[in-house]
Amino acid sequence: MKNSKKENLKKSPLYDMHVDLGAKMVPFAGWKMPVKYTSVIEEHKTVREYAGIFDISHMGEFLIEGKDVTNFIQNMVTNDLSLLENRKSQYACMCYPNGTVVDDLIYYRINAEKYKMIVNAGNVSKDFKWLKEHLADWDVEITNQSEKRSRFAFQGPESEKLLQPYVNIDLSNLKRFYFDNILLSKDSSETDVPIFIARTGYTGEIGFEITCDSKFAQDVFQILLDTGAKPIGLGARDSLRLEMSYSLYGHEINEQITLLRPPLDG
Repeated sequence: MKNSKKENLKKSPLYDMHVDLGAKMVPFAGWKMPVKYTSVIEEHKTVREYAGIFDISHMGEFLIEGKDVTNFIQNMVTNDLSLLENRKSQYACMCYPNGTVVDDLIYYRINAEKYKMIVNAGNVSKDFKWLKEHLADWDVEITNQSEKRSRFAFQGPESEKLLQPYVNIDLSNLKRFYFDNILLSKDSSETDVPIFIARTGYTGEIGFEITCDSKFAQDVFQILLDTGAKPIGLGARDSLRLEMSYSLYGHEINEQITLLRPPLDG
């Protein structure tokens, strides 16, 4: 039974590349993901002092669009969408009526009728169902793009400097929580790769989060490695976010913890 369960774990498009890089692969949120390549402490220091690359392809991605999309999302999350302009994102939570948390997430305003939403890996099905259940008469369509898209975090104090030669915009102009659709260059003789890049992250460092069509995932990962940044596992991702006091769904926030008080059973 144990072996059967392991075989059912999803694998990132980068699985073989992780193994070739010497990663220790572990089950996480229904996926087999790299927990470390060298050591958690060394990888933690790399992100604090230099730059690291995280495979976050296990996270969920929704496209939400339609005439009523801004009002619909405003009705579903804790932050105020009226503060958003095009090409800007926000962090927020979706809550149950009693104030406990469905999930925490980031949504990106592409325009007044189109948003992207990134959600936690273990909550993809639940979040998608929750949003669909609350569509009511809103003129909105939600598409789950999670399995067609791959995601990366490129984080650390040297991340902008390392990434700049490989992109077709001035990264210093991409302010925190803003995003753009740009081209990532393999080299001067090869075709550029289209990516969605956002000035967001989960480490407390300067950095970027990148999404692309999964067919480009290995190309993007290799380009990011070519910058000189180091691959980083989920172990350091957890220690980095703890050091910055960032919540993780299933720990500091969940279906039993409201945003205003301690656990309901405690």
